[in-house]
Amino acid sequence: MVPRARLARSGGTTRPVHPTKPLQLVPGPTRICRLRVPLPDSAWIARFSRENPDVTIEVLSNLELGAHRSLSEVRLHVTEPGTWADQLHAMDQVEKVEFLTSGPREVHLRVIHRTSPFIPIFRKLYLLRRFPFTIRAGEASWVVIASGQKIRQLLDQLSQRTPGVLLESVRHSEVTRSGGALTPRQTELLQRAMAAGYFEVPRKITLTRLAAQERMAVSSLSEALAIVEKKLLERWPPGG
Repeated sequence: MVPRARLARSGGTTRPVHPTKPLQLVPGPTRICRLRVPLPDSAWIARFSRENPDVTIEVLSNLELGAHRSLSEVRLHVTEPGTWADQLHAMDQVEKVEFLTSGPREVHLRVIHRTSPFIPIFRKLYLLRRFPFTIRAGEASWVVIASGQKIRQLLDQLSQRTPGVLLESVRHSEVTRSGGALTPRQTELLQRAMAAGYFEVPRKITLTRLAAQERMAVSSLSEALAIVEKKLLERWPPGG
């Protein structure tokens, strides 16, 4: 779908305003895929997870800092008290661990670490993992939303980095059918936002710029995207 030219007034005349770069939509229906990925030794959390197989690591958010460094917030779901922050800080790929909160069965930490070896793959394919995601016994469980073609490319490239990558499940046509599913307009909006890089980490386009391209008010676009994400999470909750 090619965006229509908008009209702008300048000096009493009306002239067309064309988008500087049309959005490129990925062909094919959108699929919601769950992948199980064994972490290679180069992944910052891999050794800690393998040494503590009973600890479920919930990666809440991630920010690239540059120079191959990243900042992540994680929640450790544990079975007993322990020196979890110290153990994590002892990992080779970890630079700094900041303690945030803790409870009887969980510890919330902020960690500066070496960037995941998978980030270049997602950047190259313009894809992202949904947050939060979980890691247990050295294996990550990711949800990725993309076309079938992009999913195949992702699996191929992940398999080159680590053996044993498994596509656990796929949902596709039901995303655009039935009661709680996305409407055609919501599906299109999701695809356009993904193509523009709105869901990249870090984002390649701001909400304000995306709203201008969609010819929507910022508040309206924010609400529309929130509804889309809510529907997707209700159909496929993280870790579910």
